[in-house]
Amino acid sequence: MVNPLAVIPAFIALTDGVSRSQRARVALVAGAACVVVLVTFLLAGNFLFKFFGITVPAFQIMGGILFLVNALRTLIADDRRALNVGGEKRMEDSDVHKAEIDPSSIAVVPLAIPLLSGPGAITSVMVLVNLYPGIEQKLAVTVAITAVGVISWIVLLAALPISRMMGDRGRAVFTKVMALLLGAIGIQFIINGLRPVVLEILKAS
Repeated sequence: MVNPLAVIPAFIALTDGVSRSQRARVALVAGAACVVVLVTFLLAGNFLFKFFGITVPAFQIMGGILFLVNALRTLIADDRRALNVGGEKRMEDSDVHKAEIDPSSIAVVPLAIPLLSGPGAITSVMVLVNLYPGIEQKLAVTVAITAVGVISWIVLLAALPISRMMGDRGRAVFTKVMALLLGAIGIQFIINGLRPVVLEILKAS
């Protein structure tokens, strides 16, 4: 259920304006965090969900909200910068503020969680926990998860030359489009999370 190719649009949109080394760092941290999250749920997923009373639909809804907020933030920030043509000083302050943000923070949320290791991946891992409870079987699943993390890191690194080839103007347009798609993905996540809840309410009534 981990699909790093589907994360490329969000990766490009969320890392717009940062340096190449920082993007590589974000890709590395995202891949590593994906492995850590999935292995954690493999070893203690059922306990965590039961202990905190968390359901998969709730995880989907929260992930959708994160997507939508990040998409809106990207769109609104770009619009403010475009309208601020005469405000040279304000533009510089905005650039400084953006440079102070640690880009690796988005590697964990929302790239690793819930884009890479989302509800689908976590649910799949928790199903494997019940199907293969043996230590050797869990070790095999852990190796597979690690391989998926490495592949995700490589795929995210491949987004770097794509961004450079497009240029500043092309990247600006592409970031807008990707932000719109990211928002749509967030809304779809919310719908997917609300669907079982609504069906349960209808059945109860």
